[in-house]
Amino acid sequence: MESYYLAINANALSAAYPGFDEAVPQRNRADFDHPVDPTERRYVGTQFQHLMWMTKTERGWFATICTGDYSVMEVGQDGKFYNVGSKYVNAETVEVIAPNDVSATSAKSSGPERAPIINVFDGWMLAEHVKGARDQNAYAECDSRMPDARDARPQKANLPHDTPYPTLAPYPGWPRYDEN
Repeated sequence: MESYYLAINANALSAAYPGFDEAVPQRNRADFDHPVDPTERRYVGTQFQHLMWMTKTERGWFATICTGDYSVMEVGQDGKFYNVGSKYVNAETVEVIAPNDVSATSAKSSGPERAPIINVFDGWMLAEHVKGARDQNAYAECDSRMPDARDARPQKANLPHDTPYPTLAPYPGWPRYDEN
């Protein structure tokens, strides 16, 4: 999910994590490098994502993930900061297909870094990504899993701010690969 949002927001497949282009079949890709609106944008702040649950399938895993973009801002041409998110959260679903040799994918998956520098997909493939949940209860549960209550989330969409919302440290982050 992180790679997907990086590619979408940067309008470039190259902005995603290493291996994303191989993990997402062409038929499942948005046209990352040829967007409808090719405007270059800069974002600051924090997008929250929370893994709700995972279910084992015959081919791999099915997961429901909460996404909260209420603390993401775009840097305007005037140097001001504009909220691009919503106080509401979304529940998204993905299905991933496991590689033939799952034991080969045992690298550390947390640490102090903002992004990985190695292929973290390592043979895993995306089968499906839906910007919605199959289980409608996920929406209410997602709302309660965000670090900020709905009434404490930013309310002023598209109004200029002199300072951005904070960009939080990555959690759980990515390992320093020289430690592996």
